[in-house]
Amino acid sequence: MGLLDGRGPRVSGAGRDRLSVAVSCSRGVGPDRGGRARNEDNFLIAQDGRVRFRDGGGERRQLGAGVGLLCAVADGMGGHDNGELASAAAVQALLRLYDRGRPHSAEDALLGFVQTAHARLRDRARARGAGNMGCTLTTIWAAERTLAWVHVGDSRLYLLRGGQLSQLSRDHTRGEFARRDGRPPPHAAHSLTQNFIFGSRNLGDDERLRLDKGLDSGTLTLQVGDRLLLSTDGVHGPVPPAQLAEIMQRAADPAQAALWLTDQAMANGGTDNTTALVVQVDALASWDLDADDWRLWEDGAAEEPPTAPVQPPPRR
Repeated sequence: MGLLDGRGPRVSGAGRDRLSVAVSCSRGVGPDRGGRARNEDNFLIAQDGRVRFRDGGGERRQLGAGVGLLCAVADGMGGHDNGELASAAAVQALLRLYDRGRPHSAEDALLGFVQTAHARLRDRARARGAGNMGCTLTTIWAAERTLAWVHVGDSRLYLLRGGQLSQLSRDHTRGEFARRDGRPPPHAAHSLTQNFIFGSRNLGDDERLRLDKGLDSGTLTLQVGDRLLLSTDGVHGPVPPAQLAEIMQRAADPAQAALWLTDQAMANGGTDNTTALVVQVDALASWDLDADDWRLWEDGAAEEPPTAPVQPPPRR
């Protein structure tokens, strides 16, 4: 899949934030050059009631009932069954949350919903003989000058502000959780140890994800000129931080940044699927809106289960 540019008309009204968003999502260099035969990455862009995500070899667009900007990237577990299905189920499940409107605390709503969606989709996958499926999931929700985010796995969230690129998320590796717990560095410290739907590897209870609030989630106040990058490891793996920062800063707009990032990943020898989703803060609301305009709902309602379908694996 090539570039998908999210620029264009926004919901009118000076009381809304104006955010530009674009994504570049592809299988990468392809099998002829040692890459993947198919694209197991996926993305979600839900902005002011308009929704876009990857569907098979193309893009699906539909209407939603939400407000603000909800974005996500998901990377199906390479070498595992149904990685493409897992990433599709992850981003589509988030639509249930988006369609409910803006919560009082987007961070808490995302945390609760990701946990619930993980457990429900995991049970559904196992019941259909697809228990070996899983994916990463990094998601943001921007509304009313504020950004909330939640992260599972080793896709990443970056913030470019004032010329400095910061990594907000932390990779869910064995070494990362050992550091949090004060344990000695484990064997294969850089190995990924937790995924959405699949669960954990040696972390204990697979029914719940280990999501430490403030480390695997966060809330920040947006500033005009901020740029955010959600990327799968097919991008930030082969592209070092200094090069990421240079591209994010030099690009004229999110569309150019997303395309340059995925192109650079392949130019640097990357063979994985590549997804770069870039958001730019163009303007921020100048006053608070009435609660009714945002259709606020109680955070507890985030526990409603998702309905993203999980189909059984094909017969061999």
